[in-house]
Amino acid sequence: MKIKRYEASSMEEAISKVKADLGPEAIILHTRRLHKAWPFNIINKSAVEITAALDINVSQPKSNGGADFGEADGGNIVLGERFDQLQLEIDEIKSIVKTIAGQLTDPLFQEVPACFLDVYEKLLLNKVDDDIAKKLMKSAQEKLTTSQMADPDMLQESVAREMAQLLPVCPPLTLADGERKVVALIGPTGAGKTTTIAKLAARYSLYEGRKVLFITADTYRVAAVEQLRTYADIIGAPIEIVFSNQDVREALERHDDKELVFIDTAGRSPHNDAQINELAGLMNICTPDEIHLVLSVTTKLSDQMHAINRFSSVPVNRLIFTKLDETNTPGTILNIVNKVKVPISYLTIGQNVPEDISIAESKHLANIILGVPLDE
Repeated sequence: MKIKRYEASSMEEAISKVKADLGPEAIILHTRRLHKAWPFNIINKSAVEITAALDINVSQPKSNGGADFGEADGGNIVLGERFDQLQLEIDEIKSIVKTIAGQLTDPLFQEVPACFLDVYEKLLLNKVDDDIAKKLMKSAQEKLTTSQMADPDMLQESVAREMAQLLPVCPPLTLADGERKVVALIGPTGAGKTTTIAKLAARYSLYEGRKVLFITADTYRVAAVEQLRTYADIIGAPIEIVFSNQDVREALERHDDKELVFIDTAGRSPHNDAQINELAGLMNICTPDEIHLVLSVTTKLSDQMHAINRFSSVPVNRLIFTKLDETNTPGTILNIVNKVKVPISYLTIGQNVPEDISIAESKHLANIILGVPLDE
């Protein structure tokens, strides 16, 4: 018996290697998942290892006048080598049996069907909570036939559909004729509020011809004011810098002809009660129609959840997730919306204004969390 191991990035590729090397008569003895760290990558890439065997008939017909196997010169040496090889193969089989026996008692092996392991591991690598990942596997399994589960593409598509139902989104900002809306973006320092508000304003001003006003309360950072002023000059929109609640009232009255008012706020530390209370007071004065909490997906989940809890004194009704192009773990988005039940409005995927922002779509976001490249 000839026993060999094969590694590949997927089960299909590994089986192809087995067939190419050992032929269609090969027997699969064991499969397992591998996790390999790739250079310059903060996540592990999954791989597959297959152990396969081929039964070889080693007895050969003896030619007329030929010597017996044991009588040939060096026969004892050959016999010894074959015995050693047989012993190695027996040891290999014992190891495989031991590994399989361990897997059969592994809770993961019992909870997640083998055909779902590839997708399940993608979700875990992308930092989806284990309980949510298992829930998705169970929901998808209930809706697929046995033959459908044998198709990796159909299986992943089913999981994506189930995940999309757990990703609430809301329609993009719309305006009826003669309507005016006030939109505020709030969030922790460094989340990308100023760039995001510029992207939104540029889209509605340049593409839809809406009259736009910028109001910035981010007077703590000179660079932020200058950055927003630059964007305002580019799209030909006025900008008001406010230092008090009275400034806000006067700015809104002065520009009562503007259809869209975008309010950029200073980044607030979730640990600073005074700053959070000041922000809540500002929202009470300008009474926004939409308040978007901006969160960077590059921030660890515990810090994001802490920020959400601390900003709860402000009536947030939408979430914007930024910097999707800078993370390998977009699954935290699913974890967050599963807890807070606030819909997602927009996603940002770069620094270009106004291009790198997109309306949140459940199915597209599900594919991102499953590891499908952003441009597909």
